[in-house]
Parts: sequence; C-alpha cells; structure tokens
Amino acid sequence: MEALEFENLWRKDPGNLRKEILTIWKQYITGVEANQIEERLNQLVFVIKNEYDQVVGISTAYKAYVKQLRNYLYSVRILIIPSFRQPGLASKLIIETRDFLESVHQHDLPDKAIGIITLVENREYARAHNEAICRASKMVYIGTSGRGYQARVYYFKGALIA
Repeated sequence: MEALEFENLWRKDPGNLRKEILTIWKQYITGVEANQIEERLNQLVFVIKNEYDQVVGISTAYKAYVKQLRNYLYSVRILIIPSFRQPGLASKLIIETRDFLESVHQHDLPDKAIGIITLVENREYARAHNEAICRASKMVYIGTSGRGYQARVYYFKGALIA
C-alpha cells in the first residue's frame, strides 16, 4: 500500500481542497443535485491524500433519524477513486471515520447519535464482504435497501436505545 495520509476535516473549512473534492464528487456521484454536492462539504470527516497531495478518498457523515431503529445515527458515505482502490483501503477509511465519530458523539448535541449507518453501493465490494458482521469494521448487516444495497450499522460502545 502506497503512503497515504488521512486528514480530518470534521467541521472544518476544506480550504484549497474544496475545488478538488467538488470535482471528484461531480465526476463519481450520479443523481445528486449541485446544491446537495455543495452541502456535503459541511459533512466531510476524512480525506485521503496520496504522496502527491491529491485527494484519493473521502468520507462524509451527517446525523439522521432512522425510523426503523428509532434513533439518530451518523449516515456515513465513503468514496475511493476507482484507480486508487486497493485491498483494505475502504475498510480503513470506514474504521477511521467510525472511530472518530464514536469519539465525538457524546458531545455532538442535540440528538446524540448511537452509531453509524451506511449503504454499501459498490456491488463488487458487497459480494466480497457478505459476512453478517464485517471482520474489519464490525458493521452489522441489517437488511437491504429498496435499491438492493446492503445496509450496515455499527453501534457505539455503551449506546442506549431511546
């Protein structure tokens, strides 16, 4: 694995990375309005940069009320640029994001989140990671979305159901 740097941008201005991040999202995310892509800048958790200081991966999170679980969770999105995908990188990004959000959730009020939830949209990744509890991230399979994506949840240590 090449030398990669994880930079935490939670509740920070992405500064000179702004344009690069928006360009990546416009290139790799379909069906999202321009204003929604802009809003994601406020949801940044981590960016991964390569040795040339280029962004090759991004995680975002926002607090959402999940009706079926009757609680707030951070809805997490992960994007690794296809040409930079390598074994274990997506797992490392979700783990870094999970651990960071777990470290701040107690003070992220109102509506404290009890964990994270994500949809696994990459069907190839989902086929390769079809265990009920992912070994690396410890995320638990809880069903399939209307579009056929795996839905996975991780509950923070000591989380209490509302």
